[in-house]
Amino acid sequence: MNTKRVPSIIMLLAGAVTCIVTYLNGYEIKDTLIILIWVLIIFLIIGCVVKKILDSFHMPDEDAVGDEGEVIEKTGEEGAEGESEAEGAAKTENKGETEEKGE
Repeated sequence: MNTKRVPSIIMLLAGAVTCIVTYLNGYEIKDTLIILIWVLIIFLIIGCVVKKILDSFHMPDEDAVGDEGEVIEKTGEEGAEGESEAEGAAKTENKGETEEKGE
C-alpha cells in the first residue's frame, strides 16, 4: 500500500475545511491565516501518525503466500557450495593474488 501521500492529503483537506469555515464566519484575513497555519501543522502531525499506523499493517506480497495460505519465507542468495557472495568474492580475489605470486 502506498501511504506516501497520506499526511499531505489529510493536511490539505483540513486546510480547505478551515478556509471555508473561517470565510463563512467572517474572520479577518490575519486571523484566518494564523488559524490556517496551526491547523496545517496539527494535521500534518496527525497525518504522519496515521501513515505510521498504516505502514505497521504491512501485508505480504501475493507471490509470498503459498497455496494453503502459508507465508513463504525468502532465503538469501547463496553462491556455489553454500557460500555467501561476499565469501566467494574474497576467495576469488585471494586466488588472483596467489596466481600472480606463482608467476
